Amino acid sequence: MIDEQLRAAVAESKLSAYALAKESGVDAAVLSRFLSGERDITLGTAAKLAHVLGLTLVAESPKTKRRR
Repeated sequence: MIDEQLRAAVAESKLSAYALAKESGVDAAVLSRFLSGERDITLGTAAKLAHVLGLTLVAESPKTKRRR
């Protein structure tokens, strides 16, 4: 999921959580709670973090089960 991928990207980045929050414009407390798993983030917040981390968010259509 996107949450896990973003958390991994943050962990692998050379930015501190504070620096990432400041550079992305995301409130440091929101980022902290997201990184600790206490809360989810909005798509807009994810996009801001992804931009600073050099990532691109890509929408995929949900996989539908085929009936046989």
